[in-house]
Amino acid sequence: EGIGSGFDAMKPFWANRNAETEAPVRGLLSKETTIFQYTHGVKDVSRINPDSYTVDQFFLDRPGNDAIQLNLLHNYQSNLTHYDEWHEFFRSRQPKTLIVWGKNDPFFTVGGAKAYLRDIPAAELHLLDTGHFALEDSADFIAQEITKVLG
Repeated sequence: EGIGSGFDAMKPFWANRNAETEAPVRGLLSKETTIFQYTHGVKDVSRINPDSYTVDQFFLDRPGNDAIQLNLLHNYQSNLTHYDEWHEFFRSRQPKTLIVWGKNDPFFTVGGAKAYLRDIPAAELHLLDTGHFALEDSADFIAQEITKVLG
């Protein structure tokens, strides 16, 4: 629950890692995809500092880093196996929680954000009109909410 279409390329890769399933995932390391991650779903793209995705891409392009990133992306599936444990923790502990979510994020869906409310009903949820990296264009709002909710 909560996994969006941005993960579609990874599902076959997780099920059977090989050159064929790796190729689309390798595409996630491209400059175009990095820019997409920063700009897709953002209401006002002029608020996104190009330095953010330029620096990210610089580091993604380091020699040998593609293998590291592919290993990390392949390992991401292990997070999914722990979701039930995390949700049990939320139900039993009821931590003070602020959920700030880009409602246009292609990787993590609004349904995933709302799922937290089932386990932590007192959590504060803000669905922002932005994409994956909500801090890039909503940092002031998010900082105010952190201070307000968490002190």
